[in-house]
Amino acid sequence: MSIRVLLTDLDHANWEDVVDLTVSREQRDFIAPNVYSIAESRFLPGFVTRAVLHEGRAVGFAMYGPDPDDGEIWLYRLMIDEAHQARGLGRAALREVVTHAREVFSAPLIRLGVRADNVAARALYISAGFVLTGRVFGDEEILDLHLSGQRGAN
Repeated sequence: MSIRVLLTDLDHANWEDVVDLTVSREQRDFIAPNVYSIAESRFLPGFVTRAVLHEGRAVGFAMYGPDPDDGEIWLYRLMIDEAHQARGLGRAALREVVTHAREVFSAPLIRLGVRADNVAARALYISAGFVLTGRVFGDEEILDLHLSGQRGAN
């Protein structure tokens, strides 16, 4: 049975729940806190912020949209709360992000950056079909998922 999650807009009813979500201490250097990401999204026209819901409860956060520098659709943030990790929710959330980006942005690809030492996230993205581009931005490797003819991340 496939794990199901729902992406929903951040709103007055759920944003504080999303702010309270956090990753494990070992992962905190890999991703900005959700409150920072929510604030950052205010300055990224076209970006969407989504709560990741599982069984009606906020378990994660995603932020993605057209990067102002290159116009490509970038997945800036995807996180699952430490209490809900290792259950397939990240993979399910990634599937939903890919579907939504394809539908809303008509994106030919989704791009993201991930640190090489973020082993779990890197493995998730590669197993979902993202490919290393050979480009590096800061301390992050750039990965692309080409969407033409694809039905979603695995």
